[in-house]
Amino acid sequence: MTYRLPVALLACVIFAALCVAFVLLRPLLPLDETRYLTVAWEMWIGGSKLVPHLNGDLYGHKPPFLFWLVNIVWAIGGVSELAARLVAPSFGVFSVALTALLARQLWPEQTDRGGRAALILATTGVFLLFGSATMFDAMLTASVLLAMIALWHLVHDGRARWAVLLGAAVALGVYAKGPVVLVHVVPTALLAPVWRDRTTSLPLARYLLRLGQALLVALGLVALWLVPALLLGGAEYREEVLWRQSAGRVVQAFAHQRPWWWFLAVLPIYLWPWAWSPAALAALSPRALAREEGSRFLVVWALSALVAFSFISGKQTHYLLPELPSVALLLAASTREGSRGWRVFAFLPALLLFVLGPALALGVIGTADLPDLSMPLVPVLAAMALVALLAGALWRVPGQVAATAFVAPLTLLAFHALAATILALTHDPSRIGRILAAHQDAGLAIQEAGYHGQFGFAGRLSVPLNVVPRPEDVAAWAAAHPGGIIVSEHPLDAQGYSVIARQPFRGGVYTIYQVAKEAS
Repeated sequence: MTYRLPVALLACVIFAALCVAFVLLRPLLPLDETRYLTVAWEMWIGGSKLVPHLNGDLYGHKPPFLFWLVNIVWAIGGVSELAARLVAPSFGVFSVALTALLARQLWPEQTDRGGRAALILATTGVFLLFGSATMFDAMLTASVLLAMIALWHLVHDGRARWAVLLGAAVALGVYAKGPVVLVHVVPTALLAPVWRDRTTSLPLARYLLRLGQALLVALGLVALWLVPALLLGGAEYREEVLWRQSAGRVVQAFAHQRPWWWFLAVLPIYLWPWAWSPAALAALSPRALAREEGSRFLVVWALSALVAFSFISGKQTHYLLPELPSVALLLAASTREGSRGWRVFAFLPALLLFVLGPALALGVIGTADLPDLSMPLVPVLAAMALVALLAGALWRVPGQVAATAFVAPLTLLAFHALAATILALTHDPSRIGRILAAHQDAGLAIQEAGYHGQFGFAGRLSVPLNVVPRPEDVAAWAAAHPGGIIVSEHPLDAQGYSVIARQPFRGGVYTIYQVAKEAS
């Protein structure tokens, strides 16, 4: 008798293993990952647990839940970059499991659909990339999935416990990333008359009453943190949290402004590799999607978020990560075995890496600041071997689902193998961070318009960097801090300063200066 590992559990294991591999292969990346771990670090070394800080200043851009979890992990096992970087991806694993659970709720008679959906989500390229990063989107995805599970039961059952779960899931989303969770959940909830089966669902009036109860639960749970945080943070924090990071982003984004059609343009990236064939796309045909209630529910969930975010001014690829489970659940309906010839399209990104690898090994690719980006032969050979393995799998594995499951994992592993050396050279903040840590008693400054905490956690700094936005102000700071350290991406007048190091970082070269002990 043989024992088969459940596909949903296998999908969770695959996603978790890939996340660990990606984290080990790439450094802590600026600006997002370095910023968020620096916020958690400042909370750890004595900052407020209710009001996050970045470089000593109030940080109201994101709620504190991720920072709390990182601090809990550190409290249990000690300060560790690896442990901290696995906190957010753990919610990606949770999301894969919740996707299988939601499939079971939507189609209890289709016992294998949940496993397929979980495997599709776990091996979707965009979900792997952003779900493995120290960001908030995997946490938000898990909260949206919990909300959708509760909403489905609420429409058909109506018991108060589902309203409580819905409210708690929305509150979790607010703690994870803020009120943006409402954009992912509320349209689907309000459009229930469009997707529900009226013969088996709750009367509309009672359903709306339950939605009101869920809202009260969510408000109550969020208020446990938000009210004391707003009182403690003062007027500046209140304006940041209540306006700039909520309504302000919707009306006029101060970053990432893009046209309304931008998400439509990048839709093929979201669908890689699973929908890059006619057989898979057949599951997304309008006739198939309108056929039954579960599919209508998923379509409203995905499309309402797509429309809403298309008309919000700020756009980033990871903003629609919480909708990928709905796409995975829809694609899992297809059991058709398409022509193997179509598999070559999903293979194209890996084929590009097969060309890029030798170019990097030979030093053909470079920049003005970093003319020589050649790398050791071993990672290039490893990447080539992974691409060759993928080619073999696509050609020899008979099942469409099994073959496609290899595409994104092996392609992204090959990419990380190629990128690891370059990222360690050009994007690792720990090199500069260690130098700053060795001199922080004399005072630290950075000459740039905006500093995002790139070196705080990387150097385990206990003091903030003084931000000197204009080069002409550097001399005044140096006069007040003999022996101090100044970091600058742009060359400074070196009179009175000595150059400690030059380090490639984020596409440029940062110079670290030390002010003379006796300021002249």
